[in-house]
Amino acid sequence: MFGIIPLILIILPLLFQLFFGTKAIYRNITLEFGTVCLISIISQIILTIIAYSVASYNFNKYFEEHPNTTRCGMGFLGLFGLAVICFIIILLVMTIQYFVKRYSEKNQIK
Repeated sequence: MFGIIPLILIILPLLFQLFFGTKAIYRNITLEFGTVCLISIISQIILTIIAYSVASYNFNKYFEEHPNTTRCGMGFLGLFGLAVICFIIILLVMTIQYFVKRYSEKNQIK
């Protein structure tokens, strides 16, 4: 009913952090690790708002086509729950990547 686009929008910052955070640790890109983390957090917030807007549009469009069906907003609660879980996972991934970066820098000095 809601489509898959809101789910993809919520998961994109996590994928960005995993891919570009790992690249930033090993210095294969011009972005620093802190910049990648900041971009991930900000994009998680912005894309969650956009995902909610898209889901709301799809929800209203569906009920315009099917006016005699019962409305239920539990899908929005699930969308919000997924956004919170993804945000927590992003913070966990950032923490793990930070310690990996610190460990690799520590071993390079020796």
